[in-house]
Amino acid sequence: MKKLIGLLATSSLVMLAACSDDESSSPAAPVDSGSSTLVTPELCQSMSMVFYTDPTTGVSACISPVQSSSDMNGTLGQSSSSLDALPALSSSSDAAPVAASSSSLAPAPASSSPAPTSSAPAADDTPADDGLFKIGLWDGSKGTNQVPTGNKDGGYWYSYTDKGNKGASTLEWSATAAVGSTYSDDDLSPIIAECGGLCGKFNLVAGSNEDCAPYVAVAFNYGKTDKTAADATSSKGICVTYKSTMAIEVDMGLGSKDESYGYNLPAYVLDPATSLKTVDIAWSEFKQQWDGAKALSGPEAAAMLAAIKFQVKGSAVGEDDGEGTFLITKVGAPGQCGE
Repeated sequence: MKKLIGLLATSSLVMLAACSDDESSSPAAPVDSGSSTLVTPELCQSMSMVFYTDPTTGVSACISPVQSSSDMNGTLGQSSSSLDALPALSSSSDAAPVAASSSSLAPAPASSSPAPTSSAPAADDTPADDGLFKIGLWDGSKGTNQVPTGNKDGGYWYSYTDKGNKGASTLEWSATAAVGSTYSDDDLSPIIAECGGLCGKFNLVAGSNEDCAPYVAVAFNYGKTDKTAADATSSKGICVTYKSTMAIEVDMGLGSKDESYGYNLPAYVLDPATSLKTVDIAWSEFKQQWDGAKALSGPEAAAMLAAIKFQVKGSAVGEDDGEGTFLITKVGAPGQCGE
């Protein structure tokens, strides 16, 4: 502690000498921690000053002859901004050299590292799938290939025929952008953009199909495939704007549960129409098409709905029904297609 007091006293003497305007009243010669010159009586005498040793700290310095130690102590703490102009001396005491840097006593500088930021990804604007089949308006004039269903992976239009049942029916797109394929991996966007909806030409040919009447169809699922089902009760039904030279059967697909109902699923038959026609259909209007299978109402099917299918269907098993055309321009919940 004594050594530290001595260092502070010597540093204060340096500052006092620098800030004084009257040389005769300068209390002491400055001490530079970087000098190797010792403060001795001879040195002080050569400067017409008095050699002084602090009895408490043992620090020696050259002081003015007219300055007492009490006067010197009274001026401790004064400061200077011109130390560089003064001669450099060092203490002859065995105290720690004034050369010791005071920076070691200063608080550590604040970190320059930026404040941590969250690494969490940005919020996704797509609403979370709540497990409900919520049919929104699809308008073919917009050129999109996806019906809103409440599932971001669902709602994409696809087509199929009775080929899997050994039928020979065909479906061709009535557009110059026709892709020529009738399988579920079609991208129907070019057709929709050109026709303002789904525009097709069909030929119903029974072939060797012995299980059902010939058919072609377009459909969309709630999810990525028809294996994913959800509750569509809140949609209350569907609407459709269409025209067709033959009736279109709108089927409620249940995916993996289709077979347990003998494929006798609730359906609604749209009459042929030569001009665009809009129809609202409540779930309660969907009925099974024949007797003898496990009973299932439209509202019951809506609670476990996987797909909506639009089938252009023949009149009887084993009979050809010829050619025709259809156009579907809108699908949505009841009331939306008229908007």
